[in-house]
Amino acid sequence: MHRPSIPAEVKQMTWRFIDTDKIDGYYSAALFESTARHVGAGEVDETILFWRVKSPAVYLGYHQYVEDEICEDYCTENGIQVIRRVLGGGCGFCDENQILFSIIGCEGSGIIPSSIEDAYSHVLGGVTTALESLGFESEFEPTRSSINSRGRKISGNAQGRINGAVLVNGSLLLDFDFDEMDRVLKNPTKNLTSGVQHARDGMITLKDLLNGENYYIDHVKKILKSGFEIVLGVETKNGVLTKSEIELSNHLVERHRRSEWIYRMDNKRRKRLESKK
Repeated sequence: MHRPSIPAEVKQMTWRFIDTDKIDGYYSAALFESTARHVGAGEVDETILFWRVKSPAVYLGYHQYVEDEICEDYCTENGIQVIRRVLGGGCGFCDENQILFSIIGCEGSGIIPSSIEDAYSHVLGGVTTALESLGFESEFEPTRSSINSRGRKISGNAQGRINGAVLVNGSLLLDFDFDEMDRVLKNPTKNLTSGVQHARDGMITLKDLLNGENYYIDHVKKILKSGFEIVLGVETKNGVLTKSEIELSNHLVERHRRSEWIYRMDNKRRKRLESKK
């Protein structure tokens, strides 16, 4: 994989590391947006953020339509959250068996490349480095901005820029309910290898790579954090959210929970179609 070189003068920078572990899905979307706004404004250090969702959720890309992507009735009946994030990309089903991450840097700092593809390739090298440390080969797949192992997707990712900050978000599949993903998404194989009929055929988990053996999540988190430190050329220190970040997150989460936000693209399309009648 091509990894853009890191200037020597930025290699010793210290980033903040925060692991919230299990949190509400709506709050997670509010949190990484809040943190990005604070990073971009220079109010907090550049940040590696880890979390897991405490209940199943679907993260929807900013420009996507709920009714095109998600089986709404099934999600409602089964308490699955539908979350419209502020980042682009496709939608993904998440449960507690994934490590979710947001790598949040300042635009122009020299750490994260300016181009979208180079940013993906460089930052996601942290995932491939971690998997290599765990004994498994993997590679960046630029067409779908994913990390694949044994030809199957193990990490899905999205990217965005907010208030002078650049975010590369993603997941690392530890284990997964593939059948549930098939029930939740209308097009579960949309972002998988062409010709795949079911999610299970195009995705792989760390548990699969371990031939069903148990993994220790804290150990995997440590390895993944180290992978990001290596490719970014930074050290990290454990940090905490500031009062301002928490206050903004609490404000933003109310927006994320509102139907008007979740269905914003669907409503715009509906109004556009009605105006043409």
